[in-house]
Amino acid sequence: MISQSSTRFLAITIFLLCVVKNITGEDKITIPINKTTTWPNRLLYSGFFNITRSSSVKVNFNNIDKNVSFVIFQVHSHLYDITVYNNTYVKGSYISGTNVGLYSSVKPKMDTFYVYNQNKDVDLKVLVTLLGYRYQDPIPGGCNMEFPIPVSPFLTTKLNKDYVVVDTAPARYYSDDKCLNVVKVKVEFYMMYLPTGNYEADTYFEGIMKMMTYDNIRENANWIPLSSIAWRMRRMLSLYPGTGAVYVAVAQNSDNPNYYSVYVPTATYGCQPVDDGCELIDDVLSRFICAMLLFVGIFVCYFGHRFFKTEMFLMGMLGGFVLTYIVISSQVTLDTFALLMASIISGIFFGAFWLTFWWYYGIPVIAVSLPALNLGFLLSAIVYSQIPGPGYLPVLQDDSNFWVLFIIIMSVASLILVSLAFVSNFVCCAILGAYAIVYPIDFYLGSNIKYIIINTIRRATVPKFNLAMLNTPFQWRDGIVVALWIGLAVSGFLFQAHQNRGRPPFPPPPRSVRQERPEPSGYGAVPATIRNFVSSLGSAARRNGSDERTPLLA
Repeated sequence: MISQSSTRFLAITIFLLCVVKNITGEDKITIPINKTTTWPNRLLYSGFFNITRSSSVKVNFNNIDKNVSFVIFQVHSHLYDITVYNNTYVKGSYISGTNVGLYSSVKPKMDTFYVYNQNKDVDLKVLVTLLGYRYQDPIPGGCNMEFPIPVSPFLTTKLNKDYVVVDTAPARYYSDDKCLNVVKVKVEFYMMYLPTGNYEADTYFEGIMKMMTYDNIRENANWIPLSSIAWRMRRMLSLYPGTGAVYVAVAQNSDNPNYYSVYVPTATYGCQPVDDGCELIDDVLSRFICAMLLFVGIFVCYFGHRFFKTEMFLMGMLGGFVLTYIVISSQVTLDTFALLMASIISGIFFGAFWLTFWWYYGIPVIAVSLPALNLGFLLSAIVYSQIPGPGYLPVLQDDSNFWVLFIIIMSVASLILVSLAFVSNFVCCAILGAYAIVYPIDFYLGSNIKYIIINTIRRATVPKFNLAMLNTPFQWRDGIVVALWIGLAVSGFLFQAHQNRGRPPFPPPPRSVRQERPEPSGYGAVPATIRNFVSSLGSAARRNGSDERTPLLA
């Protein structure tokens, strides 16, 4: 007969064993590869696993095609890291991340793979794939010297607030075991954007699958060229937080492009949706400025020329704000609040100066030159945003070349506008005001039209941003914002043209200090007293109904 204490001890023991099984439990899966290998595809297996918290899955594959020489085992998780290792969990045999993979030769025997969910409070759904390659195919990451495992067939991403850096290890030529001739393998990088603001797991995995095989990559992705002064296994790209991007690299045999291998694709949203929700404006002052832009934009777009003095102040403030922001950012490091306050104060002083100049001198051509320069700056920024990056135009990697071209475009556009001072002021107010209206709307919708200005400021203030590829995403949200911008600009121009019809082109300056034209005093000049007397006679004749056709003796 078992005593009560023994029964209690046995129950506690069974309970502890169950707990340990739940924590360190290991599911075993054997997957037969029955499909016939198609070499243009290389994909042997793809499927989803559900891995409970603090547990692992042991994965074996059998029936591998005899023509397969090595495989790349991949695991992709949505937002939480996952760990993959082979055979033993020791240093140099495992890698952790959201997009990881391992290399394994199939001869004499393929490795056993383990997928470990180290998260203590999250069950994970992961995408598991296996790609098989021939002997002549390059080994992705086979000439690794920096990454944690000997053969590293994956990509890594490093982020800051302005750009993302994508790195990978060089591929190894099939007969070059000592990596003495890595140039015989060409590695190309590709990228594809996910829908902006969509953080769903299904959309994420769908994007990963579209970058899994070379055929899909060529169909869905954009090529990322190499910058002329960057390391060939690195790409640097402008960051667009909230817009997910999938990156991948393809290694090709330089002698025969039909022999290739695909690295493990990686993805990033440029932010942490779980932690901060990818909020781009995270301080009160920035939100206030963004909200004020909407009302200022409406005023300038529809009433800018009508209230000319107010327009002069706002245009001066805009130019001073942007110039101060760029200069301070490029010289010192300040927090956002201090930088914005300094730029606002400088903008107010610059706006007051420009208003004072018009107040006392009232020269229309000079007055409208600042709005024209502001619009020229925006046009140059639009041109820059449409250039994918330095890999496409290497001459623009040099900052001197870039800024000379930028200023030339800005100046030519300004001169053309100034030559038509009256009409150009309508154009400047309409386009700049409309952009100010859509700028906060762009933040609200999560589109990317705001990066027309942001990328230009980054180029001026962020070190090494000259190496960054832009590839600004353009999706349906961006199309809506652009259509709204064009509609507001056209309606603003037409409204101001109608509103100012029949009015003087420019209002007189309140206090003009320009000197009056001096009285003529040379030979043959008519004295002012005589000219005034003749003028008074003409006025009297017109009052009496007489003109030059009235008979003198009538």
